[in-house]
Amino acid sequence: MEYDIFREALAIKYPAQGHALWVPGPGGLYSAVEVGDVGFVREGKFHRLFNVLLPEDHPSHKNFGVPEHYEPLELKMKMHIYPSALSPIDFRSREVTVVSDELGISAAGPEPAQVTFSCSRKRGAILSLPVQAQRNDTLAHGEFAKCILKYIDVWFAFARELGLGVTRMEDIILVTGRDLVRSWTNVAFSESKEGEQVSLGVRVTSGGDVEWQFSREDIRGVAVNRGPSGQNLPQNQCIFIRGFRVARFLKMLPRLRGAAEPTQGPSGDEPEFETKIISTPSDTDYQDPLHTLLDYLTTQAPDCDVALVHDDDLRYIDVVVCLFIY
Repeated sequence: MEYDIFREALAIKYPAQGHALWVPGPGGLYSAVEVGDVGFVREGKFHRLFNVLLPEDHPSHKNFGVPEHYEPLELKMKMHIYPSALSPIDFRSREVTVVSDELGISAAGPEPAQVTFSCSRKRGAILSLPVQAQRNDTLAHGEFAKCILKYIDVWFAFARELGLGVTRMEDIILVTGRDLVRSWTNVAFSESKEGEQVSLGVRVTSGGDVEWQFSREDIRGVAVNRGPSGQNLPQNQCIFIRGFRVARFLKMLPRLRGAAEPTQGPSGDEPEFETKIISTPSDTDYQDPLHTLLDYLTTQAPDCDVALVHDDDLRYIDVVVCLFIY
C-alpha cells in the first residue's frame, strides 16, 4: 500500500529522521503527537493511547483511559526536551529526482512555484515540506528504555483490551521524538511507469499562509496525500516520529547454556533465567525497518528473552544491504 511504500522508501535514505507518517494529522482525537506518547501506527497514521509523562487524570487521557495501576514516568532531569528545527525541504527517496524547480518550494510570489519530480523505478516517495518543522527529542533515552521494558506487557494487554486490533507487542511505540509542521504533501509511486512524473507547487506568504497546487492528481500508480492549506494553520501535523519498540522471544525450552546463565530462584528450587537485552541492525528480508530488526534478534540471538530497538538504530544499517532488501 502507499503508506508502506512511503515509510519504507524514505527510511532507506533518511534513517535518522524516524518513521515517516503518511497521515500526519491527529484527526481530532488528540491535539498533536508529543514526546512520551504511547501508541501504534496503522495505515500510516499514529494512534495515541496515552502519555507516560502525564498524570492519570490529564484531560488527554479521557478517551482511552490509562492501563491498570498506571504511574506516570518521573524523570531525573526536569528539562529533558531538546528542541530543533527542520528547514523547508523536499524529502525524496533514492529513486526520485528533480526534473525542474521553479525557485523551489519556498517561493512567496503571486503564483505557486512548480517542482516536477521523476521516479526511475516503479516505487518511490516524496515528502514535501514547505514550511519549517518543529523537532523535539528527549535526552532521557535511558529512562524511556527502562520504562517500556518494565511496562510493555501491561501496555500491550491494555491495547488489546481496548479492541483496537493491536495483535503484536512490537507494534506498541513509546515516542521519544517527533516533528510537527503546519502543512505538507506526501507522494508515493506504487507500480507506476518507470520515469513517471508528478508536479506540485506551493505558495507560502510572508504571513505563513500555505496554498498547494497540483498539475495532475490522477496519475496511475501515484498516490498523493495533501496537507492543510489556508491561513493560521496550527502546527499539529506530525511528519516523523522516533521511538522505542520491544518484542519478547517465545521459548519452547529453557536455556541450558548461553550468554545468560540460570540462577537460583528465591525459593532455591527453580532456576530463574536472566534477561539479556540487545539492539542490533538487521540483514533479513525487508519489511517495516524496526520489525526487521526485531525479527533478526528473534532468529539470530536465541539466548535473549526480549529485544529493544529504536528508530535511531536504522542509521547503522548498511546502505548496500538496504538497497538490496528494497
